[in-house]
Amino acid sequence: MALFTDRSRPPDEGTEAVDAVVTALEAGRGVRATWRYTIASIVFYVVVVGLVNTLLLLSGGSYGLQFLDVALVLLAVTSLAALVRYCWFFRNGLGGGLPARRYTLWLLLPAGALYVLGLLQSHTLWVAALPLWFASNAVAVVVTRRERTRVLALTVPVLVLHGMLGVLLGNSGQSAVADTGGFASVALWALMTPLLFVGSIWWWEIVVRLDDSRRTSGELAVVQERLRFAADLHDIQGHHLQVIALKTELAGRLLDTDPEAARVQITEAQQLARTALEDTRALVHGYRAVSLAAEAANAAEVLGAAGISCSVDVDGEGLPAELRTFFGLVIREATTNILRHSEAGAVQLRLECSDARRVLVVRNDGVPGTGGGRAGGSGIDGLRRRFEAIGGRVTARGDGGSFVLTAEAPAGTAPAPAMTAAGAPAGTAVPAPSSTAGDRGRP
Repeated sequence: MALFTDRSRPPDEGTEAVDAVVTALEAGRGVRATWRYTIASIVFYVVVVGLVNTLLLLSGGSYGLQFLDVALVLLAVTSLAALVRYCWFFRNGLGGGLPARRYTLWLLLPAGALYVLGLLQSHTLWVAALPLWFASNAVAVVVTRRERTRVLALTVPVLVLHGMLGVLLGNSGQSAVADTGGFASVALWALMTPLLFVGSIWWWEIVVRLDDSRRTSGELAVVQERLRFAADLHDIQGHHLQVIALKTELAGRLLDTDPEAARVQITEAQQLARTALEDTRALVHGYRAVSLAAEAANAAEVLGAAGISCSVDVDGEGLPAELRTFFGLVIREATTNILRHSEAGAVQLRLECSDARRVLVVRNDGVPGTGGGRAGGSGIDGLRRRFEAIGGRVTARGDGGSFVLTAEAPAGTAPAPAMTAAGAPAGTAVPAPSSTAGDRGRP
């Protein structure tokens, strides 16, 4: 058994809690109070049992204070002081590693000397072995699990054999301690010590891990909110900027041939820019919601302005408000991707409602183009996370000559608050383009 191990070695079994326990210095007031209670309980037990054990060492033998008795008392007090000091190293947790070598030597040497001197008198048999048992249990706390088992397995027979060795040295084995039930007390203390030491520090580690879990949950909530904000910002800016680019390019083409129609497109682009600004401000304040009906109407008008026919069969009546918002985001993302990546000529929007599921299907015939078959980008990934959080799913696939985006959600299911954007509706339909805007302009 390697008792004095190198603490710079890689972590062994049982040391996983060290990093968590070290963070206890930064833990909350409740965690610090738990540590103080834990160490105070252990120290109280050690001091009380140590003092009683010292009295038992003096409870037999000849009358008067003998030299051997003085030596036993001094060793017992020294061992007790070393044990109390050693308890503060328990804060590193089970398997936290041995402290500086001088502390372990200070702990073990007086207890070992007391063990040997206790063999010379009948009334100190077994009782003088108890400080060494305490010291071994303290060492067992800071070593790894495998070494802990070895330490305890080695010390148990040493404790049991103490009386037998004394008898072999000529002691009778009879004393006032045995007559008054002192051996029963020694046996009880020996049984309680590993349970108290290891059990108390194990419980302390659980408290620290729970505190770390609470802190991690808070950090994850912040990350989820950031992802939600990023997804909402993508939904707003990506859609509006794509439509603004479409209208300004169309206005550029119409400027020479039909200045009035170009002016209408520029005006609509300005209105979209203002709407994007208002939606962004609403998003910052957490008040943005998406209207399913408005998004379906916007999709039809924007796609029509790009020369893409669009059929809409979407009736969101009876759906929960949060689910309408989610389906509206799907339509917005699908419209943006069709304008940006596909060569579609026709688009179908269809909402299917059954007793168990609500399914929104967006189909376009733009797969043969340059990007119509994309499985999804950051916007689709964000929608997948949203729907998975409510037990639904979002799929994007090619189907013959078409590309199909499908969003499914359980009937009557409301999304989790952390994944939604609640508040007043901010979906505003894009003004219908003029009849001269039928040419498909695409960035």
